[in-house]
Amino acid sequence: MRRALQSATLALLLATSSACARLAPPRTASDLCLTAQRISAEPAPSVGADDPGNHYDTDETFRSILEHNEVIDRLCPHGARDAR
Repeated sequence: MRRALQSATLALLLATSSACARLAPPRTASDLCLTAQRISAEPAPSVGADDPGNHYDTDETFRSILEHNEVIDRLCPHGARDAR
């Protein structure tokens, strides 16, 4: 009787602990492609251009946006959604 109780306890312990051991599936580039978007950018037409409405991107921001879009293009061969 004691052995049966130990076996049942061990089986219950293994069943409950294995349910917690499930890991999320690894994320892949295709997951990124489902949500990633290309970013639109608009550099100033010339150095020192007047920008009263803060419409143009700075040179640093523009370079960062280009790098971001290059990564999206490389990882998502079928393309990500375009910036709105």
